[in-house]
Amino acid sequence: MANNKGVIANNKKPLKYHNRREHPLHRLPFVHLRKNKSGASFWAVPRTGSYQGSVEAGEALACMYLKHLREHGASPCGNLQHVVLEMCGMGSLGVHLTQEQNSLAGQIVGFFSTLDGWLAASAKGFGRNLDTANPSDLLAKANAGLNLRNPAMGAK
Repeated sequence: MANNKGVIANNKKPLKYHNRREHPLHRLPFVHLRKNKSGASFWAVPRTGSYQGSVEAGEALACMYLKHLREHGASPCGNLQHVVLEMCGMGSLGVHLTQEQNSLAGQIVGFFSTLDGWLAASAKGFGRNLDTANPSDLLAKANAGLNLRNPAMGAK
């Protein structure tokens, strides 16, 4: 797969909100704007912590995204597919991808951009509990999970 580890590998700092950014999506802690203005990395999360800690971090980050969807809705083309592409190391579509990887990227875009609209509608209609989710608590949970240094069961 395309090597897209630069942002992840260099990001060992705790996650934080980026409240001064213009676009609400870019304010989320897991979004990193590239320095050369070539767009954004939608999963700039350090690969640290134990398996269980990382599960907890992922849960907190998912709640942040759902809270974002409740407050701002989905973009017309969705954003979840960009998160998944970054997780899979295919963040820059079409750049150094084989035909098979490009096909998978298209499947990811179709699948997750469709889910994103449904998630936004669900968050808006049924996500009242997200209104009481404290962003600082979610951020603390994510950072705590990423900082658990115990190796995952079965990890080398």
